[in-house]
Amino acid sequence: MAAMTEAEMLAALASRSDSDSDSDVGGGSIVSPAATEQQVNLVRLQDGIPIYLWRRSISFLTVREQAVSVRGMSRFFRECSDVYMQNFWSEPILHIPQDASSLESLMEMSQRLTEQEGYVEGTTVVIVLSSGVHEVVGSWEDPEDGEVMQKTLSVPCDNLSIVGQGEGETIVDGGFVVMNGRKASFEGLTVKGSSGCGVIASGAGTKILLKNVTVEQCEDYGVYAYDGAEFFATDCQFHQNGSCGVSVFGSTTSVGSTTPTWFQDCLPTHAHLTNCTSHHNKQDGVSAEYGAVVDLMGEGTSVHDNERDGLFASGFADCGRTTINVYQPCVLNDMSHGNKNQNINMESGGIVQQKDSK
Repeated sequence: MAAMTEAEMLAALASRSDSDSDSDVGGGSIVSPAATEQQVNLVRLQDGIPIYLWRRSISFLTVREQAVSVRGMSRFFRECSDVYMQNFWSEPILHIPQDASSLESLMEMSQRLTEQEGYVEGTTVVIVLSSGVHEVVGSWEDPEDGEVMQKTLSVPCDNLSIVGQGEGETIVDGGFVVMNGRKASFEGLTVKGSSGCGVIASGAGTKILLKNVTVEQCEDYGVYAYDGAEFFATDCQFHQNGSCGVSVFGSTTSVGSTTPTWFQDCLPTHAHLTNCTSHHNKQDGVSAEYGAVVDLMGEGTSVHDNERDGLFASGFADCGRTTINVYQPCVLNDMSHGNKNQNINMESGGIVQQKDSK
């Protein structure tokens, strides 16, 4: 967005004004009352331009215009925007379509905002998606094997939260990747149709949280967590995916040897699923391999009607013991049922076991 000159903005605002009252401040999608009340000596700074025009200018601006464009115009505009942005940084929330027209644009904007001086490290930036379908454009290349996944977005910054209006109400047509130790959460939406996985978590320190999320009809895994990431899901569904509903791996990194050997040094990848269902997937409902640990909890947890196994655990000796723990009141022999191969499958030292409540 090209920055307007002060004269251009005044002309635009004046043309939209149908009142010369200070109280008429309707307009933009995100309005900070504190900012509109900021006292500025406009006669000194701008040759006697009426104060109500500057108040209206603040009320019409979105966060993108405030932080990305307007604040770079001049010292005067920056001073007008300071109070607005101070309030924004206390609880940074961005909206589609008010602040950007696409999910990609809002992701880019989030990254730029976290690089600004007003951002407090560790503060969560919230992206609120409207009802409807939000199509993911673009691709992501897996740095390990070069595989390119279409319709997949990599989360560009730490502490990002994406919130929809409810499963089936807000639909993301594509997938997400969280890696490099970043933390991200997703709530109240459906993720579907990725050419690869619906949600990927990769790398030590990486953490993803899903709440009231459906992941469906992806060509590969619904959720794929590996290389030391941690994954939490509550009240979620994973179904009709081209591979497993949920797949959790230890490390795929070979270290300490000149001869490539998979899983020579495994990182502990951990998944926690509470009141989640994984069903009608082309392979396993929940798969854990190469030293991964999966905890299944809650009476509502169910794994059923998958094309291969319900619960699959497999681990090599070098990777530690792959384990799927089923915690009371979830009952192992009841929660996995109707799967075409086996309801419970343990290979190469993997364990699936009933545990007391956690």
